[in-house]
Amino acid sequence: MRGLAFGGFTLAVAAGAIIAGRQTLPFGIAMPSFAESQETQPIDPRAEVSVEGIGLGTRLVKAELRDETGKVLSEVTNQPAFEPGIKLEYGKKYTLSASAERLWLGQKEAREVTFTTVSVPNVESPLRQDLSANGTVSLKFAEPVGKITPSSELQLEVKPGASQQSFTLEAVPGGMTQGKTYTVDINWESPTGVPFPPFKLEVSTAPPLTASVASNGMSNLGIAMPVQIDFSEPLSDRQTVTQHITISSGDGQPIEGKWLWFGKQRVQFRPQPVWPAQSTIHVSIDPGDLKSARGGFLANPVNATFSTGADRRIEVFLDKQRVNVIENGEVIKTLKASTGKSKTPTVTGSFYIYARFPTKTMKSTGLKPGQKGYYEVKDVPYAQYFYEGYAFHGAFWHNNFGHPASHGCINLATRKKNGRKGVNEDAGWLYHWASLGVPVTVHRSSAQQDQVATTQ
Repeated sequence: MRGLAFGGFTLAVAAGAIIAGRQTLPFGIAMPSFAESQETQPIDPRAEVSVEGIGLGTRLVKAELRDETGKVLSEVTNQPAFEPGIKLEYGKKYTLSASAERLWLGQKEAREVTFTTVSVPNVESPLRQDLSANGTVSLKFAEPVGKITPSSELQLEVKPGASQQSFTLEAVPGGMTQGKTYTVDINWESPTGVPFPPFKLEVSTAPPLTASVASNGMSNLGIAMPVQIDFSEPLSDRQTVTQHITISSGDGQPIEGKWLWFGKQRVQFRPQPVWPAQSTIHVSIDPGDLKSARGGFLANPVNATFSTGADRRIEVFLDKQRVNVIENGEVIKTLKASTGKSKTPTVTGSFYIYARFPTKTMKSTGLKPGQKGYYEVKDVPYAQYFYEGYAFHGAFWHNNFGHPASHGCINLATRKKNGRKGVNEDAGWLYHWASLGVPVTVHRSSAQQDQVATTQ
């Protein structure tokens, strides 16, 4: 009986110890902090996802991390703790589960948590962009994002839109090189501050704007030759461009004239009425705020000069089929001509010689071989164009000067390729006497020397 009493006392003590141990010794599974949160926000992929058994003698019977397909990515058995040791991906769903026990107290527990990592929004704007004329590029995202920090040699200030889905990146004035492509590292994060993988943006600045004066360095130009300025790029504001250009004579006096645009990159200045003869003309372009449509600008002022020759003019009288050659106000020579026939008349008006060729192949415009009216004549001598396809030139194929005989051009006698004897070299003489820019006036009537519409 005493032995039984002693044994019963031992069992009772042991049972009491177990009950007391369960009540006083901690036991359980320590899950990641996000698993204890009541919120279900996506987590940072860098978050700690380790699991640990709580309490003396507690071990993890099994712990594992699975992806959204159920595939086991990492697991352990019979360990005090579990660290998956893998890098979580953005925008993925995971399940973390663990079961633990403490054998000597007969305790068991299992826990499981499912979580999602923050997804990376799609970048909807191009990753290669040209800096706009106002010095900006834009970034657009499929979802709102948080802070954006660009890092580059090109300094950019960030201006977020109200929705946090679009951002304007504005270049700091004076901090860029024209015609260069910059690589910009974009560091960004979620609205909750989770950093996203950085990406690169390539930003190209506009090429520099350049300007050239076609007549720069030329001499002995005719007194009607316009100043032609060609820009390398279309201009952002054509209306103000000519305010940056000064045309003056050799003594610095401004010259009156009018401006005409041809397309978006070419402008002409035509003196009114003509340039002073035997003078030097200066053209200067002040960069100011001149900009191309893409934002390029003139790096330096542009200066050009040219000189005019004597006051030389050409007048054509269609009724007389004559060409008067005038120098310093006097007719120094009169040439017989053959102008356009009734069905192909010579244009009338005020013009200037804009192109000259010692020889030129001439052919009909808009017609193909075999079509009525088609012609092609090679090696036409001494061609001087004054309006579109109309020109003074030598005609070796006929000797009918003094009568209309052409397709609109003004035919003059020439010895080039001409088998006739005693032919005048009128075309060659006029070619060597004239120059680019010599004014040409074509009259219908010599009796009245009628007023003609000017094309200048």
